[in-house]
Formats: sequence, C-alpha cells, structure tokens
Amino acid sequence: MKTSPSIHVSSHDHEVLQLLLKSLERQREACDRLRGELQRAVVCDAATLPPGTVGLNSRVRLLDLDRDEVEEYVLTIPAAADPERQRLSVLAPVGTALLGYHVNDEIAWPTPGGTRRLRILAVAPEPPAPASPLETLVPGWRR
Repeated sequence: MKTSPSIHVSSHDHEVLQLLLKSLERQREACDRLRGELQRAVVCDAATLPPGTVGLNSRVRLLDLDRDEVEEYVLTIPAAADPERQRLSVLAPVGTALLGYHVNDEIAWPTPGGTRRLRILAVAPEPPAPASPLETLVPGWRR
C-alpha cells in the first residue's frame, strides 16, 4: 500500500483551518438540531397554521425568564441573519428553539452560554422587504 507524501502547512494556516473545521462542526450540530425539530413538526398550510406561531420572517418578542429582560428578533435563514438588526438565524440555538412555538409558550433550550429559558410574548409577520438577490436563490423567500 502506497502512503501519501507529507504536506507542509504554515502554523498560521493550520490554526485558521482548525478553527474553520470546528466552526463547520458547530454548523453540523445546528443542522442536526433543526432537522430534529422538523421531524417532530406538524406541517400545515399557511391558512391553517395556528395564530401566533413562530416561523421564518416572524418578528418575535421574548422574555428571558432568568434575566427578566425582553428581546426581539426576526427569525430568518442563515444568509439573511444580521445580529445588528436583530435578524436571528434559524440555525442559531435560540432561532431553532423558537421555530414552531406560539405566543405564551415557554422554552428551555441549551446554548453555548447555558440553558436559556424564554417565554414568547408576541409574534408578528415581518413585512416583506423589496426583492433581493436572495429571492433568486430561494424562490418565494422574503426578508
């Protein structure tokens, strides 16, 4: 059996690439969590979805039950996430936790900083933004 020849990588590149791999592992874990949530979902037409249900493009107001602080986010796909504008990726731990829940539901969900306990105070659809290049990648997508 022939062995592969050695390759050479700078210590800087090695460190950067190791961090990249760790990042991708976290993304895989996030995808697995989302996949698990989707497997237990009851799939409805938009017309029969219970009122106050958190979905993509929902503006959600939350109460952090441990810190007694109110937070507000718009749940979005990862490509449209923007923390400065409170646009939260559905792959973020809290984003995955919110999907499919309703007003007044309480959620406990593991995050890198520890388990978050949240109560959903309000859910409203986010008005659609003007067409963006993202719509060409994901037909029907509205920010």
